[in-house]
Amino acid sequence: MTSDKTLVRPRRHDAACPGSDAKKIVDNEPDDEPQLVARRGNRRGFTLIELLVTIAIIGILVALLLPAVQQARAAARRTACRNNLKQIGLAMHNYHDAHGTLPMATHWTQGGTLYSAFTAILPHHEQAPLYGKYDFDAPSYTFFNEQVVGERVEVYLCPSMVLRRPVPAVSCGEQNRAPGSYAVCTGTKSGFGHEHNGAIVPHYAGPTRIRDVTDGTSNTLLVGEIDYGLENFRWSSGACAGQGKFGTAVWGIGHPGMSMATTVGVFNSDRLVNGFNEYETFRSDHVGGVQFVMADGSVRFVSEVIDSQVLDSIATRNGGESNGEF
Repeated sequence: MTSDKTLVRPRRHDAACPGSDAKKIVDNEPDDEPQLVARRGNRRGFTLIELLVTIAIIGILVALLLPAVQQARAAARRTACRNNLKQIGLAMHNYHDAHGTLPMATHWTQGGTLYSAFTAILPHHEQAPLYGKYDFDAPSYTFFNEQVVGERVEVYLCPSMVLRRPVPAVSCGEQNRAPGSYAVCTGTKSGFGHEHNGAIVPHYAGPTRIRDVTDGTSNTLLVGEIDYGLENFRWSSGACAGQGKFGTAVWGIGHPGMSMATTVGVFNSDRLVNGFNEYETFRSDHVGGVQFVMADGSVRFVSEVIDSQVLDSIATRNGGESNGEF
């Protein structure tokens, strides 16, 4: 017999039956994905004006910091140069202790070699192997001796010195000689003459001893700087005639303008002014002056505005001058 009642299917529970893999069905759950997209769409980057302002601020900060960084680097290079001179002065004194004299600015032997004071002191600052390769009975321009003086020695190079051309300039006919930044002080007379009143002199006027420095070792120049900064000094002949030569400072050859210097020209000049004098006059790439090691081994910075008479007085070993602060 048929019933008049409508069959009602039992409502299913939301939770899955135990042991069933069915997932929970959530009806009418709000979909918030469009809202997330909307919120993401509201985020914005920097505007062009903001970027330009940021770049301008960074540029200003760099402009403020750059001079300080450059000054710090220059000070570090100057300190390294000072240490080089200190080591050279110590080597000079060690040579004096070993030989009873200071090394001569240029040495002449039967072989005709013109090796420098810096060659002579090589063993006194840990360069004995290089010194041992030099044949002191042969001319300096022989192949094997050029191999020695063609070696760069760091203690003979000021970090501030700028090489404005290749050294050696082989294409210009220059011999194999490594650059140097320092020269012994032979006094106030031209190095090409035969009168030398400095602490260190050439072979024909020397040798000298510390006791000969009667003006006081703390007031007498021993070694100072020389560079490649003569803007109007040019090659006079050969393949490079007319091109900038700037200087000829090398450590291994005893010659004016190479490893010997005086005070005959304009001090710390950047060009030839009085004929050829500035070629053999002390100069450097430091701002405002030149560094020297004195005969007592101390290192001094001498301002380029020093009175010329005072400069001459400290360049001599026995001029009888009374030198105070300079």
